[in-house]
Amino acid sequence: MTKNPSHPRPWDSPTREHPEPVPLVSESDLVNPLLKVAEVMRGDVRTCSPFSTATEAALIFRDCHCGAVPVVDGGKPVGIVTDRDVALALADREAGLPDVPLADLMAKDLVTVESDAPLAEALDRFEEGARRLVVVDSSGQLAGILSWADLVPHLSKRAIGMVAAKIERDR
Repeated sequence: MTKNPSHPRPWDSPTREHPEPVPLVSESDLVNPLLKVAEVMRGDVRTCSPFSTATEAALIFRDCHCGAVPVVDGGKPVGIVTDRDVALALADREAGLPDVPLADLMAKDLVTVESDAPLAEALDRFEEGARRLVVVDSSGQLAGILSWADLVPHLSKRAIGMVAAKIERDR
């Protein structure tokens, strides 16, 4: 295929630089502004208490085909434990890991979002580096969990590209 000079491509510049991306017109260029987190999240989430053991969490990972379990106390999320947390704890506690309470393994620095928040707010939280968001209701009770996999079908191609670029930058 030969280059047609009457139809130059934007990147066919003398300096070989790519053009700057077109700026966003609005948030709706990324995600549907009418959708709320509650419409996209997984609400049927299995949970553990801080006193639950690593074995209990591992059984949930296996039975529910998931990689994260919110840890709740009185219905309010106090942490999250992932299959990676349990796997990495093996090196330190080979023999006693099955009985270790999740309070010793869980991440306590939760990234939360309210269930009635717009999806754009969830996207902002993900851009802060979270892999999963713990979804709470207006009283702080666990409402569900939101992962990238739940959010991606509701993003524009442009938003997915921005997310992929951010992941690449932060590696």
